[in-house]
Amino acid sequence: MLKRFLSPEQNDYLHAFEHFSATEVAPHADDWDRQEATPSSIVQKLARKGWLGGLASRENGGLGFDATTFGLLNMAVGAGSGSLTGLLNVHSMVLKSIEDWGSAEQKQRYLPTLVRGELVGAFAQTEVSAGGDSGNLKTRFEEDGDELRITGQKTWITYAQTADLFMVFGKLGGLDTAVLVPKGTPGFTITPKHNMLGFKSAHLAVLDFADCRVPKANIVGKPGFGQSLISTGALDYGRISVAWAALGIQQAALAASARRASSRSAFGVMLADQGLIRGYLAEMSGSLLASQMVCLSATHAKEAREEDALEQILQAKLFASRQAGEAADKAVQIHGGHGCDEANGISRLFRDAKILQVVEGSNELQKMLIGRAVCERYQ
Repeated sequence: MLKRFLSPEQNDYLHAFEHFSATEVAPHADDWDRQEATPSSIVQKLARKGWLGGLASRENGGLGFDATTFGLLNMAVGAGSGSLTGLLNVHSMVLKSIEDWGSAEQKQRYLPTLVRGELVGAFAQTEVSAGGDSGNLKTRFEEDGDELRITGQKTWITYAQTADLFMVFGKLGGLDTAVLVPKGTPGFTITPKHNMLGFKSAHLAVLDFADCRVPKANIVGKPGFGQSLISTGALDYGRISVAWAALGIQQAALAASARRASSRSAFGVMLADQGLIRGYLAEMSGSLLASQMVCLSATHAKEAREEDALEQILQAKLFASRQAGEAADKAVQIHGGHGCDEANGISRLFRDAKILQVVEGSNELQKMLIGRAVCERYQ
């Protein structure tokens, strides 16, 4: 159904994305989850395809992906591994932030290697006391001559264990500010975060900054730009990543459930011939179709710079992630005990679907922001 709304070029990309996910991602995703790590080889394969830097303009060496094509990549990869979409998410947010707001020096130094995937970027905003409340960040930047001294802690940072460059958000003189911090900077410690509910192979970590110093030239944009411009713009792509990854999880849950229903019998009747199971499959299929339309509308609005683009992106993240959770729940029911076994990918879909309802702003935060936009529209 989705393909009829895509351009020929987007359909070609989708075919390539799906083939890559089916051959290079899905067969290994359960092993990656058990190991709580994705291998560097899969990152390198994405980089060689040019897809890690796909959002960058062609002038900067990228493929010039529009928002929909970026979504299609996350959807296809998400059907194979939700964790791996975390890489596409945070790396793309750092890349786009530098492309849009970085200084000439920052672009020259970092953009080419990020586009080629030679450096991996991580987006370091979340803190224990400031998840969705980005205005309450405790990380501090203090000027000391030509340097900034960084103190604070970030947590649940995706792909932080393997990233090379971090975009860190905090306060400089009371102003929201974004600063680039390379891995290996003295005073910067990365501690792996294990035993998470989902996204187990997304290399989550805690970042500690204790008298960590970087040049003042590492400020992205200007002090005061951190939340209002840089984070807000990057999170458009972060939420698009999450919304379309949720489509991938819905697709995987529906496909696995349909195969299970067609191959398993209970009480002498195939599951596919039982009304209740058919009802589950019908609901999953309908929810997937609706989610596709909401996500397409959001990315088209982003591309067209429509006035309500942000609201549509928030709606897409909220709706698609919620439907992914319901689809994964039904998939577990259809698979029974088999769906509860961690050796089976269904339990991974269930766990990853829940994570999508929390990352890039919890669904409760999405509702708050959407509700505010609705009130403003009808004033």
